[in-house]
Amino acid sequence: MTMITPSTRAKRELASIIPGSRGDALAELSAIMHTAGSLRISGKSGEACFGTDNPGMPKLIKALSLTLLLPAPKVHKGKHTEVIFEDGIMLLTRLGILSENGGNLSSIDGILPDLIKRDSSKKCYLRGAFLGGGYLSLGKNNHMEFAFSGEVLRDDVGALLDEVTRGVGRGMRGDKHTLYLKSKEKISDVLVYMGATKAALSVQEEMINSYMGKRAAAAQNCDVANIDRAVEAAVRQIDDIRYIDMRIGLETLDDKLATTAHFRASAPEMSMGELAEAMGVSKSCVSHRLAKLTKIAEDLRKKNGDDNERK
Repeated sequence: MTMITPSTRAKRELASIIPGSRGDALAELSAIMHTAGSLRISGKSGEACFGTDNPGMPKLIKALSLTLLLPAPKVHKGKHTEVIFEDGIMLLTRLGILSENGGNLSSIDGILPDLIKRDSSKKCYLRGAFLGGGYLSLGKNNHMEFAFSGEVLRDDVGALLDEVTRGVGRGMRGDKHTLYLKSKEKISDVLVYMGATKAALSVQEEMINSYMGKRAAAAQNCDVANIDRAVEAAVRQIDDIRYIDMRIGLETLDDKLATTAHFRASAPEMSMGELAEAMGVSKSCVSHRLAKLTKIAEDLRKKNGDDNERK
């Protein structure tokens, strides 16, 4: 039985998401073709090709093409699946990858601003960039990477990632320009932003399981009173989290607060410092986020007349 890697799992989930507008579809298909596509010149038009091992990609690309009113691509299945657009120059020009002026073609190195005017289009562009040139590994070496053939495109996508999380690394791998993340929490934030919520949940579960192994080994030496205080504080925090979820839903929170809420609810026995270590952030960062969740819950209780509900 073939083991499904975290990268494969994330890409399959992302490939199942179909953008709902032409602008979003254009951004996603542009990113896919800009990171992993190629142009085979044959005659005047040429063919734009994309190779993949992801079984969901041909369906996604056909759906994107339909949304954009493009001729349906051909799909050739062999050792690797190849998706082929017959009028490649027309396609890549429309996707903002090529520019044609007086019959002369030139490549566009970065992202055309018109492609990413809306936040939803930015999400779709990042999703396409990961589907086309992304990689994810978890375990001893946590690593999320986006690879690009050019530095300008790498830096433009890096600017989009910088809006999602801090600490995005930039480097080289062979002849590829790369963006990378090492923190599981930051990787989880990016996966949630792109729409891979199931993959993000598996990252969070691994973080908790990894930490709990260390926690169990140290539990024998812990002061029982400290554990009790940590659990008591956590119970109150979880009460706030459940109230928020009941009233407005955790999905209405920003990604970082939602991630923190899920971590706290999953590990009530952790102290603030232990939770921070498990999430890969500072203790003050966790404290600030939990305080923010408490404030949201307090405001909701006042608004709904539930001030006396909490013990």
